[in-house]
Amino acid sequence: MKKHFTPAMSGLLLGSMLVQSCATIIATPFQTVRVVGAPAGSTVYVNDKEVKTKPIAGSADVKVRVRRKKNAEIKIKHDGYKEHSEVLYPEKSNGLTYLNWVPVLATFKGISTDEDGLEKFNPLIYGWAVGIGGYLVDVISGAGKKLSKSEIKPVMPALPKAVASSQTIQCGTVNVRLKGGDKMGNFIVGKDNTDILYFGKSLDVDADHLKTNVNASLKDLGYAVPSTEGKSIFSVGSNSRYTLQGEMRDVKYDIYASNIYEYRAHYETRCAVEVTWKLQNQNRVTVFEHKDAGSSVKFEKGGSAAFEDAFENSLYAFLSSKEVATALAKPAGTGATAAADADKQAPISVHRAALSKITADNGVSTAAKSVVIVETSDGHGSGCIISNDGYIVTNAHVVGDEEQVKVLMADGLTAKGHVVRVNPEMDLALIKIDTDGLTAFQVPSASGAEIGADVFAIGTPADKELGQTITKGIISGRRKIEGHALLQTDVSINGGNSGGALVSRSGQLLGIVNAKLVGHGIEGIGFAIPAEQVTEALQLKFID
Repeated sequence: MKKHFTPAMSGLLLGSMLVQSCATIIATPFQTVRVVGAPAGSTVYVNDKEVKTKPIAGSADVKVRVRRKKNAEIKIKHDGYKEHSEVLYPEKSNGLTYLNWVPVLATFKGISTDEDGLEKFNPLIYGWAVGIGGYLVDVISGAGKKLSKSEIKPVMPALPKAVASSQTIQCGTVNVRLKGGDKMGNFIVGKDNTDILYFGKSLDVDADHLKTNVNASLKDLGYAVPSTEGKSIFSVGSNSRYTLQGEMRDVKYDIYASNIYEYRAHYETRCAVEVTWKLQNQNRVTVFEHKDAGSSVKFEKGGSAAFEDAFENSLYAFLSSKEVATALAKPAGTGATAAADADKQAPISVHRAALSKITADNGVSTAAKSVVIVETSDGHGSGCIISNDGYIVTNAHVVGDEEQVKVLMADGLTAKGHVVRVNPEMDLALIKIDTDGLTAFQVPSASGAEIGADVFAIGTPADKELGQTITKGIISGRRKIEGHALLQTDVSINGGNSGGALVSRSGQLLGIVNAKLVGHGIEGIGFAIPAEQVTEALQLKFID
């Protein structure tokens, strides 16, 4: 029998030398990948190297050539837009490699003999040699593989530009209106849904963490975001000109796996959110509100990265609104006066309380009936009734960012209070309850406080069970801190007294308790906002 080693090797060599490799010839070692939806003029990088792009006729999309042989990290960049990055994997087979076996079929013949009956060389051996040679060329060149995607749809939202000389802004609250167990999406292997994803299990979020992220994003974009550290003893509320609030109710969250076996699978996590954003001024008036969508895709199995990125993209969409830029633009004129004028609102009409018929013996006890407990989700403070039909003054830092509070009155009745006006700069807030016939303070138009005079603080220190606690001291002095006039007193003040009343022996309202200095060796240094400043600070109009 004739040996076939030499012919076989010759066929193998010919198969490679003659490039009998159908995938390499027809498909080439490169694959064309379409980039769809990227901003016009974007730069594309493959494995950190800039590559040339070719426009696709009839559209603004482009295509690039990517080697099939190994993983390819695609990055798309454009000034003023968020960068997109993803990895393509050579995990599919190129069907053209099967054409390498055509020579095997074409040369298939039975074994023949010569005149002497000896076996002739079998042509099938040459066919196999050519087929294997072509297949090896495809393997070496990478043409035998197809990338996991032939089209990329990058998520590249436009980055908003900070307004030149813009007013200060910071995130106030982020509310997540989702409950544990709410369905968000699916876990998908190939094209099959294999599992349902629930909020609180597959994805959970922390509202405070989102708030921190929003402030960080605002800083990165160039906005003036005040630090929350180092607040003065006077202004313990928000110290920014505008406050941003977000409320999220809708989340779509899906995880895609390319293979049922985890060690072979590549993952994509896609997330889309809708957030209602509000831009509010210092008086807690919403100057612009809009619902914005954000989406993102991250090439990992689950996690919060896709969600946080989608949430940030929703923020970018809101900040790109012309209305936001207009609001944040510096108003006409300069200085604090011009800024304050920009936020002035129509005065709130408040019925002036009649002066109570009091004597030196019952003035303070009568005044205590006009002090209430203001309960919030974070704790409690105190408040002063200033009209018989339910207007109450307290500190801005007592109500915080809440729009509704619970009011507990001296007679034990409770009512739902609506925060109708806030002046964080003055640390004052106005609450309205739907109750009539209340015992109220008459807000003075001039100061009645005298240095050295006896004063009484009425409020709820430490615990709600201590409502309408009365402590005694004197007016220690008048101070000016960061441009604000304050009354200094040595009367005992504790947590929960904020927003309560500082009154004279006759029960006249002198001030709204605001803060105290605390620290080692510090005792008896408290402060109150003069009562005569309430009318202007909250833009009230008293009517008889």
